[in-house]
Amino acid sequence: MSHYSGFLERLAGTAPLLAGRTPLACVAASVATHLGNMLSTRAGSVQTLPDYGLPDLNDMRLSLHESLSQARFLIERFITAYEPRLSHVRVTALPQGRDPLALAFDIQGALHIDGVVQVVVFSASLAGNGRVEVTPGVC
Repeated sequence: MSHYSGFLERLAGTAPLLAGRTPLACVAASVATHLGNMLSTRAGSVQTLPDYGLPDLNDMRLSLHESLSQARFLIERFITAYEPRLSHVRVTALPQGRDPLALAFDIQGALHIDGVVQVVVFSASLAGNGRVEVTPGVC
């Protein structure tokens, strides 16, 4: 079992799935899972942490540009506050492509692993069911 997996991965029994991967891949996969869970949590749904979660990104009543700017700012602030393994967080809205209602973002930041800083990029997209799916990538 890798010591690069998070506590919840070890508790859930998913840590062996990370066996044989590099420390960076293990940490990036763990962070991606946590980011997906974080970004899928709606504001106000955690009673002990009133500032935890995001507003429903599908329900913003601003112009498209204002909605994307506000969502980007909220996501950056939320990740900075609640994902301590990721620093220097920058969120970039991605073009909508064919679906004007699809929301997708790149999340860039730095992971500190064994004293080495590694820049990583995660792709986040809002699925139809309201969940945010996050996949890791490495710069």
